[in-house]
Amino acid sequence: MRIAIVGGPGIGKSTLVRQLGDLDHNGTYGEGEKGVWDPRVLEDIAAGRNPVGVTAYFGALYDANYRDAATRERSDSVIFFEGARITLEAHIAEYPAEHHDALRQTLSIGDSWNPDRVIVLTSSTSTIEKHIRMRNRAYEDVDNMVRRFQLIDHEFRRLAPLYANTVVIDRDGIEFHDRAGLMRIIDAAQLPMFREVPYQQMP
Repeated sequence: MRIAIVGGPGIGKSTLVRQLGDLDHNGTYGEGEKGVWDPRVLEDIAAGRNPVGVTAYFGALYDANYRDAATRERSDSVIFFEGARITLEAHIAEYPAEHHDALRQTLSIGDSWNPDRVIVLTSSTSTIEKHIRMRNRAYEDVDNMVRRFQLIDHEFRRLAPLYANTVVIDRDGIEFHDRAGLMRIIDAAQLPMFREVPYQQMP
C-alpha cells in the first residue's frame, strides 16, 4: 500500500508522515506528541509519579525502534533513532533517590542496542525555555519543563564520556530546519554524508 499525504505549505505533511510511519512500525510516535503516547505517561511525568513505569515504557518504545531497524537494515543504510541507553540513565536524576535502584534495573533493555554513534544535544537553559514557550503546548508547565531539562541535561553531560561513540553537541545557534544547521550536526558527529537528490535546470 502506498499512501500520499498532501496539502498546502505548513499544513504538517512532514510531521504526519513521520508520525504515521512510526505508528505503523511501532505503535507509537517517537517524539511523543500529545495524543500519541499513552496520555497517562505525560500525566505521570508532569506529576513525578510512577518513575519505573515511565522509564520502562520509554525503554520499550526505543527497543521497538531498534528491533524494527534490525529487520530492514542494509549495509549502506543510515537509520536514526530517538533514544539510547544513556537516555534512560540520564532521566533517573529527575526522580527521588529511593527509586534509583529500581530504575537502574530498567536499563538492561538497552544493553544490546549499541548504536554506532550517540549524539547528545545540549543547550543553554534560556534557549530551551524559549523553545518550550514558543511551542506553546497547553499541557506543559514551562517552569517544570525547564527544571527537568536542567537536571537531565546535567546528567547527559556527566554520562556522555562513559558511553562509547558518544558526542556532545551544543545546539545553541544551530537551526534544525535549514541545510546549514543540519550540515553542522553531520560534521560535528562525523556522520556519513547523505545522498543528495539531484536538482537539474530543465528547459
